[in-house]
Amino acid sequence: MNNTLRLYRRQYVQAGADMGDWSHIEPYFDELDRRPIDTKEALERWLLDQSDLAACLDEEVTRRRVAMTCHTDDAAIETAFLHVVENVVPRCKPRWQRLRARYVASPARTLLPRDRYFVHDRSTASAVEIFREENVPLETETEKLDQQYKKLCGAMTVQYDGKEQTLQQMCRYLEEPDRTVRQTAWKLMSHRRLKDREAIDDIFDGMMKLRGRMAANAGFPNFRDYQFRVYERFDYTPADCFAFHEAIEKVVVPADRALQEDRRRRLGVDTLRPWDLRVNPGNRPPLKPFATAVELCTGCSTIFHRLDDALGDRFDLMVRENWLDLESRRGKAPGGYLT
Repeated sequence: MNNTLRLYRRQYVQAGADMGDWSHIEPYFDELDRRPIDTKEALERWLLDQSDLAACLDEEVTRRRVAMTCHTDDAAIETAFLHVVENVVPRCKPRWQRLRARYVASPARTLLPRDRYFVHDRSTASAVEIFREENVPLETETEKLDQQYKKLCGAMTVQYDGKEQTLQQMCRYLEEPDRTVRQTAWKLMSHRRLKDREAIDDIFDGMMKLRGRMAANAGFPNFRDYQFRVYERFDYTPADCFAFHEAIEKVVVPADRALQEDRRRRLGVDTLRPWDLRVNPGNRPPLKPFATAVELCTGCSTIFHRLDDALGDRFDLMVRENWLDLESRRGKAPGGYLT
């Protein structure tokens, strides 16, 4: 397989356009605003060019967000991320709304093949309906609160076993057969989180207020119903979720309690504690198939190639291009995601 990196060239946006600079971005919105879309062919071309602009903008924001989550303690990276959050994204949102409204009003909309455009058509019409310009600054403030939460979590470390460790690195001790080790690790992690409890509560309370205002502005009784529309959950309702919750309570919870009782018995403890939930129930030592991210990638590559060489080649490409950031460290937001 040809394992070279494939570049997807811009089709509408010029190669040198800076998607972090509004003066480079605005002319594309202006041109799309002016362009006639009264025929099927014109409308389809217009949609494709919109898509190219959206992809370029999304790539710029995504690259800056990835850098921010990997280095929450880097002031320059934080500034670059907040620049697009505060100065680019808010300016784009009303312009996207104008383009969506043009699409919905276009007489050529009904000429598009339904099997290809149904999802896009439904999504666009819904977005036009719920958009409120007064929500744009509220969404910006919510994004900034989320960034502050990641920064707080990225700074959480404890001293244990003679070294500074992140809370994610501490999780390994919860698999140790020695219950005292597990309890000590769990309490250290919990006490560290509690140090930032007030700051985290303030962030959550701030988000709650902002989200409540966004929902009210859009005419919804609560943020849940509003977010169902934002997430385009057209095929199921909150009532369906409640029914699912009830099914879990009736079926899954009793089964989980039985498993936990079996774990308590096998561990030989009177009461199962939070630090008893990750250890092997037979009190066997944890598996340690790798010690570093390099060893993990090497092992995974071997497994993937045994399954399928094309799959292995794709994984090797990700490693070579440095698309994986697998080590936990101070200043890195916890959790995992892909983009």
